[in-house]
Amino acid sequence: MIHSLTFVLSALLLLPGSAISSTDDGAAETITTIRLFELEGRWADQPGAGGGLDITAILTGGGGPQRSFSDLMEAMAHAIADEEISVLALDLGSGTSFTIPQVSRLCATIETAKDAGKKCIAWLETGSSALLTVASSCNSVIMTRTGGVDFHSPVLMPIHFKTAMDLFGVEASVIRVGDFKGAVEPYMLPQMSDHLRDHYMAMLESLNGYVVDQIARGRGIDASKVRDLQKLRIFTPKQALEEGLVDALADHGTVEETIELILDSGVEWKRARKKRSAAFNPIQIFTKLFSPSRQKKIPDNSVVILHLSGQIIDGDTATPGSMVSEPSANEIDALADNESVAAVVVRVDSPGGSATASEVIRVALDKLARKKPVVYSMGNLAASGGYWITCTGRPIYASEGTITGSIGVFGMKLSFGPALKRFGVHLDPVALDDAAMMMLPDRGWSTQQIGRLQGTVDEVYDDFIDRVSDSRNMTPDRVRAIAGGRVWSGQQALELGLVDAIGSLDDAVEHARREAGLGADSKVVHRPGPPNPMDIFKLFGGGGDEAIRGVADLPALRVLAAAGIDLRPYFARLLNTTIDGAFTVEARMPIDLNPRY
Repeated sequence: MIHSLTFVLSALLLLPGSAISSTDDGAAETITTIRLFELEGRWADQPGAGGGLDITAILTGGGGPQRSFSDLMEAMAHAIADEEISVLALDLGSGTSFTIPQVSRLCATIETAKDAGKKCIAWLETGSSALLTVASSCNSVIMTRTGGVDFHSPVLMPIHFKTAMDLFGVEASVIRVGDFKGAVEPYMLPQMSDHLRDHYMAMLESLNGYVVDQIARGRGIDASKVRDLQKLRIFTPKQALEEGLVDALADHGTVEETIELILDSGVEWKRARKKRSAAFNPIQIFTKLFSPSRQKKIPDNSVVILHLSGQIIDGDTATPGSMVSEPSANEIDALADNESVAAVVVRVDSPGGSATASEVIRVALDKLARKKPVVYSMGNLAASGGYWITCTGRPIYASEGTITGSIGVFGMKLSFGPALKRFGVHLDPVALDDAAMMMLPDRGWSTQQIGRLQGTVDEVYDDFIDRVSDSRNMTPDRVRAIAGGRVWSGQQALELGLVDAIGSLDDAVEHARREAGLGADSKVVHRPGPPNPMDIFKLFGGGGDEAIRGVADLPALRVLAAAGIDLRPYFARLLNTTIDGAFTVEARMPIDLNPRY
C-alpha cells in the first residue's frame, strides 16, 4: 500500500511507443514496457583490474564485489534501441555509488534515452551528491519517505605530519620536480602552502561546477540556487520535495507500485538477466567462512524462526554479526513467497542502528505479515531500531529480562581536532564551503549545522512515534510519554503496552502455530542456518577433496600475495583523499546497557 504519495509527474502520462492490448471486456488498454535497472553496489569500469583488494574500501565497509560499469552502459544502450521499451526506471536506492566520470557518462546516456523518446524515472532512498546528479538527468525523481539527501560539495583533506615529525626527531629527505607535488608537503610543511591551496580550490570549483550545472539543468533550478542548497547540505525528504530536488515521496519498497500508479496503465517490467559471478575475490574467503551456508529446503507447513540480530546497518551485502537492510529484506521476502512457510516467528536481538535500514526491514516484515501469521519474540535486546522493526501490528513476546523501548533517535560525530594537535598532526582541508567540511574529524558542528541536523532527527523521531502509535493502537501523545529514548524491562514494557505478553521463544512458536492452524508436531526451521566453514572450498571451483588439498598446499605468503594485501597504498591515499562523509540518523542504544551478573 502506498501512503501519502505526492507527485508532479504529469509528463509521464503520455508515453510514446506504448503497446495496445485488449481487456476481457474488449476495451483497449495501454501497455507500457519499463526497463528496470537496479543499480546497487559499487561500479568499476573493469572489475578486478586494480590487482587485489581495495584496503580503503574494506576498512570503510565498502569491500563488496564490484559490478561492471561497461556492462551497465551496454545494457542501457540496448534498452534505448529497443522500440518496445517506453520507460527507463533507475533504482538508485540500494547504497549504490559512482565516480564523477561514471556520473557524467550516466547522465549523457540518460539524455540520449530522452532524445530517443524514452521517459526516465529515478528512484532514490538516500541521495548523495553523485546520485542526485544522476537522478536529476531523469524526467522525474521519486524519493522514499524515510530517505534523505546529503548534498555537499567536494572537499580535500590532506593530513600534515611535519610538526609531529619535529617532535619525534624525524626528517624527510625529498627530491621532486615541480612546485605542485602536494604528496610531499605533509612531510615538509606544518600546513598547506598558499599556492597549492589556490590550485586545489580551482580544481574543486571545476569539479563541483559540473555537478551544480547538471542538477540545475535537470531540475530547472537556477545554478546559484543549487549552490545555496549545497551549502545547507542536509535535507529531509519533505525538504527535498519543497526545494524541488525531487518530484515525489513514496514508501520504501514500492518502486513498482508507485510507478504503475503514476503511469495509470498496464505495465510490463523488463529486468536484467542474472549473470554468473565474476572472477574470484580473495575477500570472499572470509565472507564465506563466517556466512550462513546454503539453506536446506523448508518442509511443508513449517514455522520458520527468523533470527534478526546485531546492529542494524544500511547496505546490500550481508555482514556477519549485523542486520543489513537489503539482505535482511530479501530473506524476509523469500519467506513471504515460500508456500512451505506457514508462519514466521521473528526473533529480535538488536540494539538498533540506522533508522533508514530499520524502516526497510520493517516494511518487508509488514508485507510478510499480510501474507501469513507473524509473531515477534524479543531476546536480550530489542531496543530503538530493534523495536522499530516490530511495529507491524503483530503480537510481541518478551522475557522479563528483555531490554526494549529506547524509542528515540540521534545523530553523532566525534571530533579529534585538539587530540590530533597534541600529537603534531594537522588536518588542512580545502573546501568550497563550511557545509562540505561538517563531517571532517577535526571539528564539531556549527550552530547553523546543528539546527539543520536537528530537523532531520526530529522528523525521523516523529516517524518513529507514528510507527509505534499505529502498531500498538496508542495515541501519539501516549507514545511520547513513554518514549524519548527511555528503556524498559520486558515486564515494564508489558505494563506500558509496548509488548503483548511475557513469554519465551517457545511460547511465540506455539502462538504462531495456533494462528496458522498447525499441530504441535509441525516442523520448526531456523533462518538463517548455521555457517558451514567447508563452503569456503567452493570458491576454488568445488567442494571436493582436490579443492581442499589445493588450498592446503598454498603457503601463507602466496595466499597473502593472491589477496593483494599491501597497506602502503592505503596510507598514501590517506594523505590526500577526497572525503565523502555522510550524516546518518541512528535509532540505536547510545550506550551499553546490557547487564552483567
